Amino acid sequence: MSAWNLIGLAAWVLILAYAIFMAWNIRSRHLKMVVVFRKQHAGRTVLIDIIEAVVLVAALYGMSYVTWLRPVDYADKTAISTKYTYDKLMLQTDSDRSYFVSVTSGNGTQPVHYYTYWTEGSKYQISSRNADVSDATDALTVRAAAYPWQTKKTRQVGKKLTRKLMLPLISARTNQPS
Repeated sequence: MSAWNLIGLAAWVLILAYAIFMAWNIRSRHLKMVVVFRKQHAGRTVLIDIIEAVVLVAALYGMSYVTWLRPVDYADKTAISTKYTYDKLMLQTDSDRSYFVSVTSGNGTQPVHYYTYWTEGSKYQISSRNADVSDATDALTVRAAAYPWQTKKTRQVGKKLTRKLMLPLISARTNQPS
C-alpha cells in the first residue's frame, strides 16, 4: 500500500470522525439551548448547524471526486501504469457455424452486449461497456483507438496470429497525485 493510499484512508477516517463529532455537537448544542436558555430556536445555533453541514458536504464531495470521480488521462504515463497482453483467440464450433467471439444482448435501460471469447484453455466474458470487437483489417476500433496502444507491436502480433487476437489493456493509477 502506497503512502498516497494511506493519506486517502486517513482523510476518509477524518471525515467520518468529523461527521460523528458534528452529530454529537449539534445534539449537545440543541439540548443546551433547550435546557439552559429555555429557547426552542436560536439563529446562531441554526447558523452553526448549517455551516457544519456545508463543511461536511464539501469534504464528502471533495474526497469522492478525488477517490472515484476524477477523470483519467490514459495517455499520461505519469498518472497511470499500463500493461499490454496479446492473446490468441480460439475457434469455437457448433453444428452450423464457427466463431471466435459470441455476442449476447443484455437488457435494461441502456443496451449492452456481452462478449464471450476463448483463449488458451480459458473462457472470458466482458460487457460492451469495457470492450469492443473489431472485424476489420485494423485491430483497433474507433473507440479503442482513444487509448495508448503499442500500434507497431499490435500490427506485428496481428499479422503473426492472422488477426485473431484479443488485446487486453490493463491500466491502473500510479501512486502519484494529480
